Amino acid sequence: MIEFALFATGALFLLLIPTVIVLAVTLRRAFVRLDEADRATTALLERIADLETQRTAVVPEPTPAPAVPPSPVLPPKLDRPPQTELPPEGGSYRIENEVGGAEPAEAESLETQIGSRWLLYIGIVAIVIGVAYFEKLAIDNEWLGETARVIQGGVLGAVLTFVGLRFVRAGYDAYGQMIAGGGAAILYLSTYAAFNFYHLIERPLAFMLMIGITAMVAWLADRLKSQGLALFGVGGGFATPFLLPGATDAQIALFGYDTILIGGTMILSHRRNWPALNVVSYVLTLVTVAGWMERFYTPEKYLRTELFLTLFCAMFLYILWRIRTANKDGGGEAASLVLATAPLAYYIVSLMILGDHSTALLVWLVCVMLIGGVLSERAGTAAGFGVWVAVTIPLLLWIVTHLRPQWQASGLSTIAAVYFIALAAQLRKTFAETVDHADGGHPELGVADVAWLHLNGLLMFAAAYFLISVTRVAITANLAAVFALWQGLLAAIVLKRQRDQALHFGGLAFTLLAIAIALQWDGPAVPIAWAAEGAVIIALGLYERRGWLRMAGGGLFAIAFGLALLLLASDRAVSEAILFNPHAAAAATVAALSYVLAWLHGRDPKAADHAPVIGTALVAAQIMTLALLTSEIHAFWALREGHFARELMVSVTWGVYATVLIVIGLQRRYAPIRYFAIVVFAATIFKVFVMDMAELQRIYRVGSIIGLGILLLLTSYLYTRSKRS
Repeated sequence: MIEFALFATGALFLLLIPTVIVLAVTLRRAFVRLDEADRATTALLERIADLETQRTAVVPEPTPAPAVPPSPVLPPKLDRPPQTELPPEGGSYRIENEVGGAEPAEAESLETQIGSRWLLYIGIVAIVIGVAYFEKLAIDNEWLGETARVIQGGVLGAVLTFVGLRFVRAGYDAYGQMIAGGGAAILYLSTYAAFNFYHLIERPLAFMLMIGITAMVAWLADRLKSQGLALFGVGGGFATPFLLPGATDAQIALFGYDTILIGGTMILSHRRNWPALNVVSYVLTLVTVAGWMERFYTPEKYLRTELFLTLFCAMFLYILWRIRTANKDGGGEAASLVLATAPLAYYIVSLMILGDHSTALLVWLVCVMLIGGVLSERAGTAAGFGVWVAVTIPLLLWIVTHLRPQWQASGLSTIAAVYFIALAAQLRKTFAETVDHADGGHPELGVADVAWLHLNGLLMFAAAYFLISVTRVAITANLAAVFALWQGLLAAIVLKRQRDQALHFGGLAFTLLAIAIALQWDGPAVPIAWAAEGAVIIALGLYERRGWLRMAGGGLFAIAFGLALLLLASDRAVSEAILFNPHAAAAATVAALSYVLAWLHGRDPKAADHAPVIGTALVAAQIMTLALLTSEIHAFWALREGHFARELMVSVTWGVYATVLIVIGLQRRYAPIRYFAIVVFAATIFKVFVMDMAELQRIYRVGSIIGLGILLLLTSYLYTRSKRS
């Protein structure tokens, strides 16, 4: 019973795939033929109507009347006049037969399909099941020996195959193809039983027999132009190693065999334009590799495994290219979508295999990046950038787990290789586009171009920094500075060819220079340098009319502004002189550069956001100046006994500064300065009446209030006079 169940299950499994495929093809052909019959019927009825019209329209010439008039020959009488109008949508014509009966054309076609196709499929399945029952009876009653059972199965398969070919030659294509497919299935079963059940043949002979059966099925499929037989042959070919399993590993033989199968499938698919064959080949290749890795893979087999995986991926990418080239009218989309996943599958499996082999992984990443460089030339920057991302992510992860001195040389070499390959792809595109645009125009950079340029420089520097900082952290600032100079040199090289790209190289150089400053110095030097760099970038953005460049410079300047304020709020050294110390120098520099930025925008009225930027820069200068004065007052009284005097001086300073701003704002008729002065006055009033009144001694309290009152009266007088004038 067990052997019969295995036989029946195997037979049904081998026939399931071709049966489903042929059913789908048959249904499609049925609908096509129904449509063709409908169109033919319409054309026939229109032709009859035209002939009837012509017969009634023709007037015969007068002739002498014969002695005996001949009997008129009338056309066959129709039950109803011929239909000349098209049927309504979804309707159908009815053709009258000779006895006046009407029968839908669709019903007749469906009956033909059921009788000629579906019954054929059921009959083939019944024959295979019948053979399985016969094998069971022969086993139970010992009618035939094991050898005889295998021989009779092989003979029956060969006979069915031969009979199928005869039917095809006689014009019964589908009938003959199904019978031939059933014969091939029985041949597979007989070989499988001879090896697995009865052990009559050795594995090499069984393997060769199944290869021969697969080759025969492929030959029949090509000769009979049957895609169903081709799919059956491809499935049988890939199933052969699973049907004839072995206890020992034969990776080279197995993967070499799969390589031959992929190549043969590719040739047959291209010859007959059957993209589905390649999809089956791809899926079964994945199944084969996964099955082998689960049973036999060990880390020492990584090299040849990776080589075979690379070969398989290359073959399927070539097949994908052939399908897209051969089906320019849109065919093969489904096959293309499936095969397009081959690089992703190869990438994931390769990372799994090479994860335990550090040096091999680095070599593989460089090779993949080379492919990405070529791909950026062929398929565009987005494709190359995508490959770069796929290489950079595992490279950064590798660096994080290999922060040891012995890996510095190999890691830095890989970083340099990835960086320069990507840079070469970017420059190659720039020079090629310059040739294509010899009239002087330069194409705009896309999002992928900009992202790749900046990320390639920043992330590769970050990777090198992490590796070097383990042993030589002191030279990392020099590394950043050198890399910044290199980016500036690249900007100069491409300036006349691609100005936008040159500006982006320049922006990257400024970023790396800011990093170098932060790595080399600390304290007041950082906000001074960053503020100066931000001002230069903003000026360059104004000159080049690049909003993104101005935003980048403004961001860097804002960071420097915040750092300067933090420095003013930090503790001072006892030895620092008032107003002549590094903290004051940083704040004064930032304030002065704010005035410079306001002046630059004032000279360029066509600049975007002209007025708001000027106002922001001037207000920023006042904030920094007022913070500097307050900080210096606190530093002056820090070593002296004079808490009340300090608070009085702060209040008076704020009031005087606000009054001066009011005067300047009224004279210049510039509202932002006056608004800021009013805010300062509000802060001063709050400080005097809430804080000073509660903390100061009487004399200081009186002085603070009177001084504030005088300043407020003076300010009010200035506003009144300004209003009258």
